[in-house]
Amino acid sequence: MSDPITVLAPIKLAPGKTEADLLAASSRFQENFVSHQKGVLRRELVRTAEGEYLDIVQFRSADDAEKVMEAERSSPDCMEFFSMMDLSDVDMDAEMPMYRSLATYC
Repeated sequence: MSDPITVLAPIKLAPGKTEADLLAASSRFQENFVSHQKGVLRRELVRTAEGEYLDIVQFRSADDAEKVMEAERSSPDCMEFFSMMDLSDVDMDAEMPMYRSLATYC
């Protein structure tokens, strides 16, 4: 079995979008898409600064992470969630960095 993988996805709010908009879209994304992905172990959305956030997602393996990220490309729920974000400085074709878990503590 491979080690769990964590992805740290930075989010900057799109112009005209609020934190409440992001939270509502994140909840729909979680319920309609993420919760149906077998390889997702946990997901947490945190605020890092005003208008900036970090979506922290832990996957069972790098293979699971890649499968979920591929499925996101054709998911209307994912596109709705992405519409909350300012993606003007984001290279959507760039690989998302993945971090291998060394140890997990409670």
